[in-house]
Formats: sequence, C-alpha cells, structure tokens
Amino acid sequence: NRQLHATSSSVGNFKIDEMKKRLLDINPHCNITTIHDFISRENVHDIVDSMLPELDVCLDAIDGTREKTALIAACTAKGIPIVTCGGAAGRLDPRSIEVEDLTRVDNDRLLRAVRKNLRQKYGFKKGLPRKETLKGRYPKKWQIQAVYSTEIPKELPQGEDASSLRRCDGALGTACFVTGTFGFIVASRVVEM
Repeated sequence: NRQLHATSSSVGNFKIDEMKKRLLDINPHCNITTIHDFISRENVHDIVDSMLPELDVCLDAIDGTREKTALIAACTAKGIPIVTCGGAAGRLDPRSIEVEDLTRVDNDRLLRAVRKNLRQKYGFKKGLPRKETLKGRYPKKWQIQAVYSTEIPKELPQGEDASSLRRCDGALGTACFVTGTFGFIVASRVVEM
C-alpha cells in the first residue's frame, strides 16, 4: 500500500526510499532495487533490462496511461509476467475489486485507454466490437492479469472552482482501504505465479 510508509516525518522524502526503509525494517534480507526515474516509452527497455535476470514478475501500479502501456508492452515482449492495476480514484467499495485478463476488463477508463494504446502503438491484437462482447464473445486473452474495480467512480465536480485534476483531497481521491485491497490482491496473484 503506497500510503503505509507515508508519515509526517517522511514528508519531502522520495516514496521509493521510504518504502525501501520500511521493507528493510520488516525483513533486512530483502533484495530491493530502487530506480529514481519515471518509466517512459524511451527508457522502459533499459529499466527492465537493468533488473534482469532477477526480475521474475512485474507489479504495475502506474497511474499514467502512456507509462503503464510502455511497461506492459516491454514486459510482454520480454516474456516477463505482469500484473497491472486499474484506477482506484473515486471508488469506496473494496468488495468490487476483481481480477481478469486485461482484454476482459470493463468499466475502467485507465485500463481501457491502455488496451487502446497497446493495440495502436504496440501491435496487440484488436478486440471484438462491443456488441459482440455483450453477446458473451470475447477476443483471445493477452495473458495479462488486471486488478480493477467494477464500482462506478464518483463524477468529477463541475463549476468554476472545481479542479480537473484528481487530487487526494478532491472528489476523486483514493481511499487507503481500497488501494490496500488492490495491493493485497496483486500480491496474491504474484504468489500464485
């Protein structure tokens, strides 16, 4: 859970350094590599390659569509299993979290955009028209597990004083009991791999 290590004494510190400290407090024998960089289409292969051959599985909780797409495509191209997370913003019901192949996910704008990018920019197979999926016909699975919520997120507030950004203090902030549940489910999938 990305909020677990966030305390008032860690304000201003890098999240990845704080998480590493927390994990090493739990198990000093953990082998943790931190990379102070953002994933991009230009550097994703270098970053993934730098973790090989030790990288057994990738857990993706990136919020950005382009970055998430690049990581999924790189891992898939290199044969590295990946579990990806959908959007949690504006959701409050952890019982609505499910796991499905990325091709089968519904009601998640982030993962829908990622699928579109994977098809258009990385050559992943195109799915079936929406009317076909409503009939119960689906495209071939991509073998990419996705953890997502079926809950309809709250709508963004409208008006002059409403921000278009998803902020933690705004209408579409994230609830730690939802993001924590996402994390536990992702962890269980990795253990099963």
